Amino acid sequence: MQDAGKLDQAIGLVADVGGTNTRLAFVDRDGVIADTVVKCPNADFGSFLDLATNYLDGRSVPSHVVIAVAGPVAGDKAKLTNRNWDFDAAALAAAFGADEVVLMNDLEALGQAVPTVAQDAVEPLHDGAALGGSGQALVVGLGTGFNVSAVNMESGTVFTSEQGHASLPSSVMSILREHMPDTSRFDSVENLFSGVGLLRLAHVIGVDVDSAEELAKSDDPRALEALDACTEAFSLMVRELAYSYFPRAGFYFNGSLAKFLMEPERRERVLAPLRADDSFDGQFARIPAFLFVSDTVALGGCAARLLARVS
Repeated sequence: MQDAGKLDQAIGLVADVGGTNTRLAFVDRDGVIADTVVKCPNADFGSFLDLATNYLDGRSVPSHVVIAVAGPVAGDKAKLTNRNWDFDAAALAAAFGADEVVLMNDLEALGQAVPTVAQDAVEPLHDGAALGGSGQALVVGLGTGFNVSAVNMESGTVFTSEQGHASLPSSVMSILREHMPDTSRFDSVENLFSGVGLLRLAHVIGVDVDSAEELAKSDDPRALEALDACTEAFSLMVRELAYSYFPRAGFYFNGSLAKFLMEPERRERVLAPLRADDSFDGQFARIPAFLFVSDTVALGGCAARLLARVS
């Protein structure tokens, strides 16, 4: 599977631990070693250590390990949001025989990747969207949960947040109130803007579906109402994020719900309020927007963090 010569040059191991799958790879001085990337289903293993040990298959671990986790990270401790996996950097370093293990949130990993992301790793979401630029970019993740990370494009510094646990903006709440008398089930951003949140919205409006795709294909008028409500609400959320972070260098959307909402038949509606905004001499209307289409971007962010530590 892997070139032994390339592995001899490896200086680190990186992992992107999602809610369903984990991706791992070795890193050399040029970044991720492409033919070492492997995706493993989390359900097949009892812990991250079990999964990583299976991936290593007896090979030794390089001195440096960086792990992105889809869940809260507090220093050298982390927990996967939707699986009972805990991460302790010191314990993992001891188990691996590594000099250090660094834990980071998955959105932070994506942010680390943005300044050098490859053109083929993203899809421009409107005409004229171009990579690069000065100022800051904003990564917006919509999948199992919701979060954002801001990236200073000049320094590469990534600023983390827990936006998913914040309250929904009043503009978004006003949309919900048009469709339901009781909005108490949407008391945080990710209770609406996540895969589960979209299905919750559909249920409250009166239609039970098991996926966003099923919602889009349903001929039930209430399904269309739910989809329209979510699309309009998210368009206002994007505008609120633009004012909060002013990402002149672009929005970068990631996650299963992001891909669904940014499909061609919906993306124009999502971006319309931003594209029409002439505030600050039209700067908001010129903010580029992209969708991550590569599943290995977060590994690249982990590699960037690793290389910065060993340089």
